[in-house]
Amino acid sequence: MSQQEDDLRALAKIMDFLRAVSIVLVVANLYWFTRVETVDSGWFYSTVHKICANFNRTCGLFSTTFNAKLFALMLLALSCFGTKGVKNEKITWGHIGIAVTIGAVLFLLNWWMPTICWRYTYILTTVCGYVCLLMGGIWIGRRLKNNMMDDRFNDENESFMQETRLLENEFSVNLPTKFYYEKKWHRGYINVVNPFRASIVLGTPGSGKSYAVINSFIKQQIEKGFAAYIYDFKFPDLSTIAYNHLLMHRDGYGKVKPKFYVINFDDPERSHRCNPIHPDFMTDIADAYESSYTIM
Repeated sequence: MSQQEDDLRALAKIMDFLRAVSIVLVVANLYWFTRVETVDSGWFYSTVHKICANFNRTCGLFSTTFNAKLFALMLLALSCFGTKGVKNEKITWGHIGIAVTIGAVLFLLNWWMPTICWRYTYILTTVCGYVCLLMGGIWIGRRLKNNMMDDRFNDENESFMQETRLLENEFSVNLPTKFYYEKKWHRGYINVVNPFRASIVLGTPGSGKSYAVINSFIKQQIEKGFAAYIYDFKFPDLSTIAYNHLLMHRDGYGKVKPKFYVINFDDPERSHRCNPIHPDFMTDIADAYESSYTIM
């Protein structure tokens, strides 16, 4: 981790150096073509003029206004693509296009201003254009870097279109869902249209089995007028939900209102009573045999 951090710091220093050289080239371009003196020092201007003249003599850097600007743009582009920034959802490709277009027009298409002695206008347009190009370049670098890392866990290829229709009948249980597909969040349903075929819910402790599935099963079956046998391992969590929901939807059961019973082996004082070997429950010899075998 420390080696990676050192590499990132070294890369940031290199990018800063490239940007500084780019700014120096722009300033040198402004000095060469405007000769606006802001510091009253003869040796300073003589030294700067000698350095610029050597560059111009060697590689023609200041033969036209475009040469130094093109070199500055190249170094600026390299420094921007190595910049790491925070993603901003408000910055779109439209904003980037506007900034780059304005910057290119102001920075490159003002070559005629020094010829008619518009020196200060040339300086102003060049500086404003460079700032716009700098902003646009930084935004492009950020967008490209963040877009490349948007799907680092391959969510796009692993996502698929799911059921978005609500398929209801008199027995169904419909679980609302929310899924990600084609870079958008969609709402859908898991439609258990035939709960009599049995359902199983698997998940680690705390994964939300009861909250997402079991509670919906209990509530929707009560709303449809079904009786329920609920094994409440974490009593009274599910029992409270079932009892309160039953009180609010008793009208769905018609004339014969259901009753609510609790069998609690851990706390018999707060439990209803039942006789599992009552004769009324024994319809044949097999029932009696199974009951006695279980008790013994």
